[in-house]
Amino acid sequence: MPIGSLDPIVSTAYGSVKDVCSARFGSKHFFHLLPNEATVCSLLLCSRNDTAWEELKLTCQTAMHVLQLTVKEPWVLLGGGCMETHLAAYIRHKVHNKAEDIVRDDGCSQAELHIAAEAFCSALESVASCLEHDGGEILIDMKYGHCWSCQTDSASVSNWPDTLSRCGCGLYNSQEELSWSVLRSTYHPFVPQTCLPQAAVGLARDLTVDSFTAKLSGLQVAVETANLILDLSYVIEDKN
Repeated sequence: MPIGSLDPIVSTAYGSVKDVCSARFGSKHFFHLLPNEATVCSLLLCSRNDTAWEELKLTCQTAMHVLQLTVKEPWVLLGGGCMETHLAAYIRHKVHNKAEDIVRDDGCSQAELHIAAEAFCSALESVASCLEHDGGEILIDMKYGHCWSCQTDSASVSNWPDTLSRCGCGLYNSQEELSWSVLRSTYHPFVPQTCLPQAAVGLARDLTVDSFTAKLSGLQVAVETANLILDLSYVIEDKN
């Protein structure tokens, strides 16, 4: 943002704003500046202290970078933790039913395959569980493998259909004939369905999605870091 005390500010230094509206994402409220022209938009950042302002700038820079990646490669994944839980369910299903075929040419035993797969699936589910910030419980449905957030005071199996509304990404609702299990609890591998119902396709504008490129890059970095730690056989712990 230009500082007026340094040099005179001409009108062309700013974009043209047609209107301002309020937008809400989760528990946060924002002002949405609507540009007067489709190609011009100004983003005004401010905060009461420098630390929060720097964090806000970094967040916006990251968001714009992810948007650029999505425009370059227009592929998205279901967000809200549903991609992670669905992928974990699918991997468990494959390992449970196709272990012999998988290890045939890989030079490892089925026991080693199960250990590695379970560690990777647990890491994916840990990412999904981190999205719950209100002390509630994360559930996984046994049909699609999507994650659902449930309040702690309603974590009873009989109450789940009444307290749950939509899954993390917003694709499915609890009115379907679904059964749930607490995330990371013991349950038998199942076949998560991947087809999209027609009703869900019509609600595509309400979905929570993640950038495919950014998510793939994050997974690759995580796997490479884990491999590096295993190669070095050392773990550095920051106790501060």
